[in-house]
Amino acid sequence: MGSKNYLALIALVSGFASTAYADGIIYFSGGSAETASATVNGDTPMSIGYLALRDEGAFFGFDIGAEGTVLDSTYSQNNKPNQAYSFNVILGTNISEQGKHRFDVGAIAGIRETTKDCPSSYLGYACYANTKPDTQYTANFGALITYSYDKLTIGLRATGESTQLLLGVKF
Repeated sequence: MGSKNYLALIALVSGFASTAYADGIIYFSGGSAETASATVNGDTPMSIGYLALRDEGAFFGFDIGAEGTVLDSTYSQNNKPNQAYSFNVILGTNISEQGKHRFDVGAIAGIRETTKDCPSSYLGYACYANTKPDTQYTANFGALITYSYDKLTIGLRATGESTQLLLGVKF
C-alpha cells in the first residue's frame, strides 16, 4: 500500500469520525532511538494517529508507527536492519473530564513488520522481476495515555517496540 493510499485512508476515516462523533484528535509522536547494531535498527521511532472521541467518554482510533526493526532482504540486502512499520487500532475510555480538561487511557493492538524477503533483482528493483516481497508480521501491543486541555493534547504512547511522547490537536 503506497503512501498516497495511507493518506487517503486517514482522510476518509477522520472525515467520517469527525461527523459522527463529538471531537477528534490528530497526533504525532516520537521517541528515542535504540543503539543500532547488526540486528537492531537505530532510527528514531515515531507515529501519526487519529482518535475519535465519543460523547459518552469512550474513544477509538488508529495509528501508523515507524518503530522497531524489520530484517530487510530486498534490494540485494541480506537481513539488513531497517525501521519497521506498525499498523494499529486504539480503543480507550475517558478517565476524567472537567470543562476544558480531559484525561484518557487506551489500549493499542496491531501488527508490525518483522521480515521482508524476496529473490534479488539484477535490474535494480526491490525483488526479482519487480515482484512484491514476502513480508512477515507479528503482533504489536501497547497503551496510550493522553491529557487534553482545550485544543492541545499531550501524552505517552508505549508499545513493545518503543515509548514515544505524543503531541496532538483536538478539533
